Amino acid sequence: MSSLTFDKNNNSYFQAYDNFRKDSLKTKVIIDYEKNQVKGPLKIPSSDRNAKFRSLIIKRNAEKDVIQEETFFTKTFSIRFPCKIVWNLKNEKPTEKIMGYDVKKATCNFGGRKWIAFYTSEIPIQDGPYKFSGLPGLILKILDSKEDYIFEIKGITKEVNNLKYRNFGNGKPVELSPVRWETFLKKYKEQPSMILENLNTTQTTYVINGKDVSSRDVKDEYNKKEWLAFKNFENPIEVEPSCK
Repeated sequence: MSSLTFDKNNNSYFQAYDNFRKDSLKTKVIIDYEKNQVKGPLKIPSSDRNAKFRSLIIKRNAEKDVIQEETFFTKTFSIRFPCKIVWNLKNEKPTEKIMGYDVKKATCNFGGRKWIAFYTSEIPIQDGPYKFSGLPGLILKILDSKEDYIFEIKGITKEVNNLKYRNFGNGKPVELSPVRWETFLKKYKEQPSMILENLNTTQTTYVINGKDVSSRDVKDEYNKKEWLAFKNFENPIEVEPSCK
């Protein structure tokens, strides 16, 4: 399950639902701690590394680019993609409803797949799941022609959530170009434990399950876990990159 959230400026954030909840909880915990509303050591909830979809996709209302955030252990990478989707609007009268909204159909080619989208002009937000946007209304459902991926709205809520401190403890995100990101990701997939190198300092020692990250056992276990995660996601949303 995923979530698509909007801030007051209509910037959107798309991520796994569990990670959205943990990121918003993390921010609340830190804000309460800063206000001295929490006593004792600061306990930060971590994102779900077992989520099949790990990315955070940010679409800023005033910009055309899409920002993709990827976090590996204590490092967050921010990749800015120039993304322009060419839509083919179908001049058909609405024949069905989704959650009570009349929807219209549109198609596009994106990421090596053909996509069919259903959007409603009753919600005048030109956005949708993942990197999809640019239609004259909110995308309520979108699927690829093989139905490997189907994103469909299941509910709309109005909540006050804050993701400001989602990267707390990871330092400032490392900004990479799409080309540099692909180079890094290729190396990471070959040896995920590379991210654990040179983390410890004279002041700080990082541990996983009580063991120093510099130990061979931890690195081997980290590699196995990450390799399994990549294996479970061998059929990516984008078979070939459309935003680069």
